[in-house]
Amino acid sequence: MESTKLWNDKKTRKLIRKKKNGRLIACWVCPCCRPRVIASTITNAGDGRKTWNLRPYQGDKVGLPGARWRIRDVGEAHHNDSDASCSGSQYYAGTIDGNGKLTGLPDEFVSGYSYNGYMELQQGCVRDDGSIEWPCPNG
Repeated sequence: MESTKLWNDKKTRKLIRKKKNGRLIACWVCPCCRPRVIASTITNAGDGRKTWNLRPYQGDKVGLPGARWRIRDVGEAHHNDSDASCSGSQYYAGTIDGNGKLTGLPDEFVSGYSYNGYMELQQGCVRDDGSIEWPCPNG
């Protein structure tokens, strides 16, 4: 069985894979993509933690090119135990461009609720069948 060889293009920072015919192709669905939490916070409009500043995550090289991003409330159970399923709502979602930028990420998330929102900015991986694997079990 032939092994897959990957290179990192120094200019674009994209992964490149050598095909069987000797040609090189850019990998948009990276076999090394892992679902992950990019950032997290607890929001609560009732106690002054209403706004989550997302500007630090708007630049290049934040996520893996070709992956997806979303902001969701994962719920207290998942916040305390990453193996627990997620129970909250999804608020925003988008793609990650070729430079690793989270396209369409808003400047901030503002909670209107006076209870704790266990928020995560997550990276999800596109699988061969088109589904997206997120870091939240069951959701």
